Amino acid sequence: MKRIKENLDAIVLDTLNVKAEQILKIGEGAWHTVYKLKRVDDQDLVIRIKKNEAYGELQQINEQELTTEYESTKAYYLHANTSDQNVCPDFYQYFIEDDKVFTVETFMGRGTDLLLLDQNKVHSYGKKLGRIYHHIHNHKTSIAGFGELNWQGKTLQGSDLRNKDKLWQEENEHVLTALNALIHSNLCFDKEKVGKHIHALIENRRTQVQNISLVNQDVTPENLILSDEHIAIIDPFPRLDFDLKYAAYFVFCYKFLLPAFSNAPRYINQAYKEKSYVLNKIADGFISGYCSNVDEDEFSTQSQRLLDEYTLWVLQEAYEHYDILNHPHLNHKTTQQMGNREMITARLHLCLEELEKWCTESE
Repeated sequence: MKRIKENLDAIVLDTLNVKAEQILKIGEGAWHTVYKLKRVDDQDLVIRIKKNEAYGELQQINEQELTTEYESTKAYYLHANTSDQNVCPDFYQYFIEDDKVFTVETFMGRGTDLLLLDQNKVHSYGKKLGRIYHHIHNHKTSIAGFGELNWQGKTLQGSDLRNKDKLWQEENEHVLTALNALIHSNLCFDKEKVGKHIHALIENRRTQVQNISLVNQDVTPENLILSDEHIAIIDPFPRLDFDLKYAAYFVFCYKFLLPAFSNAPRYINQAYKEKSYVLNKIADGFISGYCSNVDEDEFSTQSQRLLDEYTLWVLQEAYEHYDILNHPHLNHKTTQQMGNREMITARLHLCLEELEKWCTESE
């Protein structure tokens, strides 16, 4: 504790050159410990200090990887604020100095436990989020490429520079590869129904090439600030990917993935299963907001396309669980994130049940 206090004093007084009235620890994730700096005469700040250990493993300081991570966050904040004003911190800096690695950003407020939110306003919060994400996805990014972001020394770039049409067709082939693996496995589910539905979905999807956007892979409730006064997005995990696919990812996380992972060690304290009703209402609101800028007929088409993408996320999750179970050993990081072999097996069956349900409802 004394070492942390000394580090914070050094960061506040020496590195940031700001006067802090109060320093409070407000959170702790897998990778960072988070503190709030209450300032005397300016906006409060948040400091995220990189941990030396994550998932039971010592973390080496890799300046290239850390610069990529932090430049990606900075780029997402700027991009989001340009498309929808003040939805992300407007001040963001990072420091990588020997064994001292931390970021500093505007404090956007404290998140509220989902169960404490006004239940009559949950759908409205989801709808506002849907509109925000639609603006973010439709705001053209200057970052070239596709996929995971890499820092090139002066700018970020996606890891794949092939043209959009090739990437889109490869995406569809990946879906069919995952489907084929599940159909030819010894798993018990309605393979004929699922196979027929996914093939028809992909045949239609091939002609509907989506736009490449700057998207967020971490949409957990802990990284959203929901209140009547303000809705904010913090601590994103950006990449370049297809827009409607990642709108559906938000819905997939809130309707299915987070409750399904509620027993995994990393997520058990969040009690997502207990909050599944609230998560589901946020997801429904999100669909309404994301597709709200069109007429009634187009809304029906767009929301159906989004739910088709949801179905493909369920398929992909089933395949990933199936693939992991085929490995003889689970490493520590996997068991922390996904649970033991029994939990992963049970969740695989949940995925297959969800997949069957959506393939039936869409008939």
